[in-house]
Amino acid sequence: MGLFNSNAPFLVDLNLLLQVIIFVVLAVSLILKFKHNYMKHGATMGIAVALNTVSVLVVMVPSLLSKKGIFENPATLFALATISHAALGSLVEILGIYLMATWIFNRHDEKACFKNKRIMQATVFFWLVELILGVYIYAMLYLLL
Repeated sequence: MGLFNSNAPFLVDLNLLLQVIIFVVLAVSLILKFKHNYMKHGATMGIAVALNTVSVLVVMVPSLLSKKGIFENPATLFALATISHAALGSLVEILGIYLMATWIFNRHDEKACFKNKRIMQATVFFWLVELILGVYIYAMLYLLL
């Protein structure tokens, strides 16, 4: 039994809650960036990437692999949304890890971070799209029965 819906598994609902927490961490991180507190900005983005990585490995990948019908009939709305979510999520995860690695090795050089400004902006935008797609998929699975 889930936290938000009796049809949803507990782990799925817990993951949805985690995604909202990650979104709040991202928002706090952006506020820190606008306040020019780049060390705390990098650290909080690192927390968001780490939480997202755990979420992807523990919940999302196993969930995707358990949905065999997606790959058998990829033309359905659910399959298209899920495959898009997985593909964009993979990109977000790769970009997030890349940006964190760049920050770790250059955290005392603000100019090095500014070189990745466009990648950072794209990553946050894609992450937001990912959150929306994830909520949509959750609704398709557990709310719109």
